[in-house]
Amino acid sequence: MAGTRTKLGDVEIEWEEHGDAARTLLLVHGFTGARTDFETHFESLAQDRRVVAADHRGHGGSTNTGRAEDYTLDALTEDLIGFLEATVDGPADVLGHSMGGMVALRLVLRRPDLVRSLILMDTASEAPRGLVPPENFGDLVRELGVRAVVDSVARTPERELFARCKGAAWVESDTERRLSGLDREAFIGLLPQVFQCASVSGRLGEVECPTTVLVGGLDALFVPTSERLAGGIPGARLEVVEGAYHSPQHTHPEEWLARVRGHLEWADAAG
Repeated sequence: MAGTRTKLGDVEIEWEEHGDAARTLLLVHGFTGARTDFETHFESLAQDRRVVAADHRGHGGSTNTGRAEDYTLDALTEDLIGFLEATVDGPADVLGHSMGGMVALRLVLRRPDLVRSLILMDTASEAPRGLVPPENFGDLVRELGVRAVVDSVARTPERELFARCKGAAWVESDTERRLSGLDREAFIGLLPQVFQCASVSGRLGEVECPTTVLVGGLDALFVPTSERLAGGIPGARLEVVEGAYHSPQHTHPEEWLARVRGHLEWADAAG
């Protein structure tokens, strides 16, 4: 589905919306993802929210700049600030997944006035321990191609769970759809950003909005970081989707949706 495009400086962000409620829920996807990561839930969430989903620069239908230096967490955060200012009237409920959660956390620390409540999903306030890109990572990607690098590490327990839950054809089509819109230089620029990012853990106490930290119980890299997030943000709630890995919205859709709805009801009650 072609989306609306909003120009922010040198890039255009492609996005779509569903529903017309007064309150807005912004869905922020992760590294190598796209707004379609949440598409099976648009209709359900739009029953009582205006649901907005956008592609980061270098992903999906948004601008590919072709320059690795254009892809940083700071640049994505500035994009998100500009996007909210341009498309949302008042603060939004924001759900950020993985890298998108890192961006959403930086957003609320920089511009708390734009965020009504926050869901941090399978993400971190610091570099997750366990993966450091090789020094020649960019050269490898440029030599082999993004798809070859992704395929070399693709046989994971979560991918096998995707195949059992949604079928092998869905796994292949989803991979092709995400990578077809991905700027190779975004892949090169952002992966080190995610796994070597500067920590903002010392600022978690500044987050004042209702916050839920949501994580798959089998997401080994991000369960520890999620526990630290929930412990550092005042009043934050930790929600664990047992049996899920990094993308519970795909493999455990009913449980995921129930946790998101529970958060939104809590945020509504808090005013």
